[in-house]
Amino acid sequence: MTQLIVLSIEDNLLQGNIPVTMGNFIHLEQLDLSQNRLNATIPKEVFGLCSSIIAVSFASNGLTGTLPSEVGNCKNLILLDVSNNNLYGEIPSSLENCLMLELLSLQGNSFNGTIPSSFKRLRSIQVLDLSNNDFSGRIPMFLAEVPLVTDLNLSFNMFEGEVPMNGVFGNISAFSVIGNKKLCGGIKPLRLPVCPRETETKGKNFPHKVIIATSVILFVVLFSICLFVIKQRANWSRKKEGIASPLDKKHPKLSYAELLHATDGFSSANLIGKGRYGSVYKGTLTSDCQKPIAVKVLDLQQRGAERTFKSECQVLKNLKHRNLVKVITSCSSIDFQGNDFKALVFEFMPNGSLETWLHPSSTELNHSTRLNLTHRLNIAIDVALALSSFPIRQSGRPL
Repeated sequence: MTQLIVLSIEDNLLQGNIPVTMGNFIHLEQLDLSQNRLNATIPKEVFGLCSSIIAVSFASNGLTGTLPSEVGNCKNLILLDVSNNNLYGEIPSSLENCLMLELLSLQGNSFNGTIPSSFKRLRSIQVLDLSNNDFSGRIPMFLAEVPLVTDLNLSFNMFEGEVPMNGVFGNISAFSVIGNKKLCGGIKPLRLPVCPRETETKGKNFPHKVIIATSVILFVVLFSICLFVIKQRANWSRKKEGIASPLDKKHPKLSYAELLHATDGFSSANLIGKGRYGSVYKGTLTSDCQKPIAVKVLDLQQRGAERTFKSECQVLKNLKHRNLVKVITSCSSIDFQGNDFKALVFEFMPNGSLETWLHPSSTELNHSTRLNLTHRLNIAIDVALALSSFPIRQSGRPL
């Protein structure tokens, strides 16, 4: 079955090895073998010819060995989940080639070593779970500079040294470092000890009473940390249960690679409109039963385009009206050259633009595009009803 695109056989009782012949699935986009009883190693052939694959999950099996370095061949990979297995060794440096990666879960294995510096190239990462492994060394400062990460779990490893305070490390609900006994610093809610370089000149010749008072305070702090750890573990478990998978069709999460494929590389043949801040292309979602879509790609070189994108997202997410085109989702990522990419995805309206119907050209003028006065009045009323649903500034102008 070399033309297979999706293979999803999760949550069964499958045993044995992962067949090396899966490397023949050169058109595969999604592979989910999670929640089974598979063992042995992950064949390198699975990642050997994977230029089209966007999601791989081997979670909750009995797989052993290392993560094959061939995973770096999957340059369009968005999701990689190998959690809760018996994998070991260091993270392959080739993973830096997966620039589109948004979710990486390695938790519940025996990976060791440090977080590779090549991770700073993964600018699209949003969910990173390295918990319950044997990672060591310092927490890299560049993790605080990854722009899109919202869930970072480094708990129950052997990290040491100072916890960063910027980026994701500034939001106590967005990261976890519990279970790393040699950490210090960080934001106040962590209640970690102050790093040694700040106290090394203050620990000499304390009076006896001060030492006793310090011991009492330390006991209270340790007791508070224990309570905090228990609460954080419970919160993290609840949060992981609430993380929606990118494979969930009810809430589509489309990547740059998927939109590129859907519009045939944003070809001019699929261009259906162009405005001041971007262009609109017709596309087809192969992952959603060949569903037709309209993709508005923002021209971020145009001044004000990014502000327009944020404004449209803010307004459209709060509007539901029968006379407004339905917004399917948005995409804020990077392209294959590392440039920022932003787009809005709408339902495709097959009958052309309103301007063409109201003002057809001489070549377009025919019986099907002639509108009488009643039709034109109804259109004006529908447009007015749609506009009336927009929020109004105090000045009386729509947002």
